[in-house]
Amino acid sequence: MAGRSIVITTEQDVTVAALRVGSILDGKIIEDIGKSLYELVDEKAVRKLVVDFRTVSFLSSSMIGVLVSLHKKAVEIDGEVILCGLKPNLKKVFEITGLHKLLNFADDEKEALRQINRM
Repeated sequence: MAGRSIVITTEQDVTVAALRVGSILDGKIIEDIGKSLYELVDEKAVRKLVVDFRTVSFLSSSMIGVLVSLHKKAVEIDGEVILCGLKPNLKKVFEITGLHKLLNFADDEKEALRQINRM
């Protein structure tokens, strides 16, 4: 359930969505997380969003698709999404797919907040 898979907080004018699962491979979890993230942008018009992957070790291609869609939705409302806390094996997936050129990354939440507040 997304309620257990994701924790959403606000730091000043930045929304932080901290993922709280070790692997994002199950279709239901991906759907729930995607729904929660899309809702932030589509319904709440969040323009500064940080998604924290600190606890995530495995990620499916479907979840990567959710992140690409989230990025597009944010751009449509002049927003920004920064992914942070990715483990080296996950960073490599984004590099191999070329998505490191499309999406924005930070090492940790503190750095992500610094980056997004400069935008």
